[in-house]
Amino acid sequence: MPIWTHRDDWARSYRASTVGRTSYHPVMKTSGITAALPAQDLGRAKAFYVEKVGLQALESHFLKARDGQVGLTVGDGVSQLFVYPARVRSSGEFTQAVIQVTDVRTAVEEMRGRGVEFEDYDTPETRTENGVARMPGGGEAAWFKDSEGNLVGVVPA
Repeated sequence: MPIWTHRDDWARSYRASTVGRTSYHPVMKTSGITAALPAQDLGRAKAFYVEKVGLQALESHFLKARDGQVGLTVGDGVSQLFVYPARVRSSGEFTQAVIQVTDVRTAVEEMRGRGVEFEDYDTPETRTENGVARMPGGGEAAWFKDSEGNLVGVVPA
């Protein structure tokens, strides 16, 4: 599985993986795939995901650290990501998690209205207008940094 070092790598990898494909035969059956994000301040991270992104955040003893801090399960009741206690801050230079939504522009406007700041890019591969990029396959995407510096993408479901 590729590790994307930059949002443009993700777009190129996705585009390359779908070109010319007529069928796919999975090797492994999954019940879901999730992401895990580091947080230095779990209270701050919980407030960000609840108040600004608009997701639920519940303590998860599954993510308990040696020092007793309890991590978070963040999601909408169906999909989730894990936020775990960490001492080190993420570089935020690459997409670490992706939230799939029905309409990217609507989600961006809703989150922006609650205080989420979206990243702006102007590279040969990715150019945003008002925080939203048009992707090579015709879809749209946006990126924001959470309270802990993790870069999170917003893409169509």
